[in-house]
Amino acid sequence: MEERAADGCALCFAGEMVRKSLASAEVVEETKTRMLSVAADDRPLWGRMTAPQMMRHLACSCEVALGERLVGPLKGPPTWLMKWAALRSGFRWPKDLKTTPELLRAMEEGSGGEFAEVTAVAIERMETLAKGSRLALSHPMFGAMTAGDWMRWGYLHADHHLRQFGR
Repeated sequence: MEERAADGCALCFAGEMVRKSLASAEVVEETKTRMLSVAADDRPLWGRMTAPQMMRHLACSCEVALGERLVGPLKGPPTWLMKWAALRSGFRWPKDLKTTPELLRAMEEGSGGEFAEVTAVAIERMETLAKGSRLALSHPMFGAMTAGDWMRWGYLHADHHLRQFGR
């Protein structure tokens, strides 16, 4: 019988946690299915984003990971501590975290368009990120990132916002 950790990750037989990430085709497909289950008029369980804004935010965030969108660093606790807590601790991300001003503006600027189109763009950016062929060297909050870090971040970031909308 397979055991599950608090964050839904499977525990392998050696007792080490297998962390979900976009490096797994199954995880990418599962995340895509969850994204497609969101409706334009869904209400968030927390926060102020609309469903279209959330999809736009996911797309723009992947553009940061791909090195296509530049954002400034965020101030806060040391990057190594934030990175460990977010990517390796197994704790769920807190609700109502602040994003970068650049992503807030991008989310608002791109709020037009059909929801299906916005969702398709978010999925396409996630799938491009999952290929790992081009990645930014650093994250605005976590600092230097490896390909594995970006794959883990990509899953956790999408999971956080999909849970925000009950998915």
